[in-house]
Amino acid sequence: MASAWGAPAPPPTVRDATVERAANLVEWGRLKEARDLLAAAVAVPANAADARLLAYYAHVLIKFGDVSGGQRWAKRAVALDPQCASCHLYLFEAMATRARTLSTMRGIWELPKVKKQLEQATALDPHLDDVQWGWIEFDLGLPKAAGGGLEAARAHAAQLEQIDLVDGHLALASIAASEGQPQQALQEYRAAAAAAPGDPRGTFALGKALYQRGQYAAAAPLLARALALNPQSALYSGYQAANLVHLHQLEAARAVIAAGQKVHPDSRLAEYLTAQALKATGQDFAWARQLLASYLTVPPEPEQPTAAEGRELLAALG
Repeated sequence: MASAWGAPAPPPTVRDATVERAANLVEWGRLKEARDLLAAAVAVPANAADARLLAYYAHVLIKFGDVSGGQRWAKRAVALDPQCASCHLYLFEAMATRARTLSTMRGIWELPKVKKQLEQATALDPHLDDVQWGWIEFDLGLPKAAGGGLEAARAHAAQLEQIDLVDGHLALASIAASEGQPQQALQEYRAAAAAAPGDPRGTFALGKALYQRGQYAAAAPLLARALALNPQSALYSGYQAANLVHLHQLEAARAVIAAGQKVHPDSRLAEYLTAQALKATGQDFAWARQLLASYLTVPPEPEQPTAAEGRELLAALG
């Protein structure tokens, strides 16, 4: 195994593998599994000094809205290893998330301390893709006078392109979307898909973008390919199943959902999106009700439809 720069990399430890597995689960929309995996790992006494593990646990806790818990774990990680770039990055994430809940004046007062953590992460590992994403989110959240802005975000996206071409195009798409330029965003999604045909991330992002624009036939081969490349993703199976419903291919949608339930039974985005598509197309409301009943039996993942939204959709089905 070699590093990104060609030098021999040390063999991965069990803890390294745990962080990598958790990161994959997050990428696949299976955050509850990632949280459970990390919670079990940090509870092992032998892992108490693994700064990178503790930092990634902080990152996942923040995604669940546990900002104070995430900040505590990130601070522990930084104290254990001040040279750990990801530790400073996720402490930045916790501090930035908390700052957004403060008053404007208090948030401005906290800004230098927040930014310092991101600067330290950058100094320690400027080639870490999540560091560049951290800068992009920071830049988009601040006016130019405060050190942010679109130009700064684009500069970091350009750096990200040098690290990960697909990620770079996805970052540019995110920036374009924030500017209210959907066509430019779509162009970047197309570039991400073309940059690495064997990487499902760009292909899925383009397929999802087309799905959200109601271009279901155009989205179909992209979503199908992404899922074939990575059948472990709850996100990929969710959008593929829903898109099939819009194409009136209900049996194929059922097959996608059944396969997904075997791989990720606790992540049920496909059930919600399929029920939503059935409602939109006026098809099989009885099945839609069953899907929503299933969706409501488990807590939703972060950043996915809430239980309240599930109940609202269920009520709309009559």
